[in-house]
Amino acid sequence: MKQIAILVFMFCFASARAQFFFDFSPRQQMEQRREKYTAPSYKKGEAGIKAYIQKNFKQVKQRENVDGRIIIAVMVNAKGNVEDAQVVRSVTSALDAEAIRVCRKMTFKPATLGKKKTKGRIDIVFPIRNGRLSYLNLPTTEV
Repeated sequence: MKQIAILVFMFCFASARAQFFFDFSPRQQMEQRREKYTAPSYKKGEAGIKAYIQKNFKQVKQRENVDGRIIIAVMVNAKGNVEDAQVVRSVTSALDAEAIRVCRKMTFKPATLGKKKTKGRIDIVFPIRNGRLSYLNLPTTEV
């Protein structure tokens, strides 16, 4: 009789425990804890980034006839300063070094997770046409 009572108790406890796990699965708990993330952004928006880059990007002395885009991945800390900048897509080493120099001088609005400021990553694109910085969308073919 005692053994039957123990089995019944364990069965009820196990089913209640299983019900607990089914009601609060890890996926549901993660969705409840998930907070809104906003990426870091430049204080004056996209137009501000373009203006800043055009003002501070110095043309390289040895100009090469190359086209492409330099993409720099920038890690922004919780204060809005640039911690690290790395080249994701390269054109030439001299142009890449100048793009990194410009990115390290920038300040941003930091990323937020909920209401808390946190680290974040932003990619900055430097369009290069004929070895110079150019935001104009001109055709690449020559007449």
